[in-house]
Amino acid sequence: MWGTPYEQGFAHGTMMASEISDFFTSTYEYLGDALVEELPQLRFPEWFLDLVVEKGLDWALDWTANATAEFTAPEFFDELKGIADGSGVDYALLLRIHMLPEATKGACSMIGAADTATATSNLLQLRALDWDVDGPFKDHANLIVYHNDNDPDRVSWANIAWTGFIGSVTGFNSQKMSISEIGVTFPDDTFGKESRHGIPFVNLLRDVLEKESTFQGADNRITDADRTCNLILGVGDAKTSQFNAVQYSADVVNFITSDNLLPVNDTWHAPITDITYFGMDWLCPAYSEVLHDQLVANVPLTPANMIEDVIAITQTGNLHIAVYDLAENNVYLSFARKSSDDGKNDREGDMAFERTFTRIDTAALFSTPQPSE
Repeated sequence: MWGTPYEQGFAHGTMMASEISDFFTSTYEYLGDALVEELPQLRFPEWFLDLVVEKGLDWALDWTANATAEFTAPEFFDELKGIADGSGVDYALLLRIHMLPEATKGACSMIGAADTATATSNLLQLRALDWDVDGPFKDHANLIVYHNDNDPDRVSWANIAWTGFIGSVTGFNSQKMSISEIGVTFPDDTFGKESRHGIPFVNLLRDVLEKESTFQGADNRITDADRTCNLILGVGDAKTSQFNAVQYSADVVNFITSDNLLPVNDTWHAPITDITYFGMDWLCPAYSEVLHDQLVANVPLTPANMIEDVIAITQTGNLHIAVYDLAENNVYLSFARKSSDDGKNDREGDMAFERTFTRIDTAALFSTPQPSE
């Protein structure tokens, strides 16, 4: 997409109006069912459940939007307004669903490996999203490219999310930077307090990709942000083969590499030379230990053995997976099977980690010329 934020949103909304309507309507209905039936796939914090019980779902989502609005860049709202105008979907519904990531936690995994840990010495980064695969999310996977070459304040970038969703949980930019993220359900006391007033993390991660072109710039943006919930973020820069995991909360921002791996536990989270890794959570011995063992067994890492051995055997990334090899201008993507696909024509499983990956040529992606009128 090209143009101003509003123009990009309007184009998105116009081209995919029916898909956007279906995704946001079905997600809202599913969210209501999840709250009533206490579906385990969507884990809500107590503060959000208390708001829903006291005032209702719409009020709780609107409260979250209001609590974060002053920390959110105006162009985000401009783009969302463009989507509403282009698609005909109610702006209030669009905004409410964009608050969902602040109110739920996904159990995900990440890896940042370079130097002696990879076959090329270049950065290989994993973002595995383990979230809900029973609701509408698997049916609306989307890769949207923002061509911002004519805007000195914005970097061209690609967002891997869902139709009409413009926050970022997975993505990369034309400056070879990429993101990972894990929701922390099991923290330790080093995280301190959470806050409901701050920038939504999906907006912060988007800003990292759209407004930063250097590793230090990304670190500074995260450090200076008004942060909210407990997370582990990951930021990679393939230009310099650098990767930081970030212990992230309202109280804490702590940058983690293979040299100072946290949390410290030689049994289930032992250090590996030139690899920073987290399996499913901050405190998650079962997945972290398996991930550790597969990484050690497969060094030096390549995209192929990361996909075939590390990810598949660890079984992380049920909804979608990105393996970033941006030094080679490649990203490998996999998505959970859609509801409309009965699987009769293949022998693959349903989870993203069981399915074929697609290689994306990122240089070609960002060099696509703007269509003429």
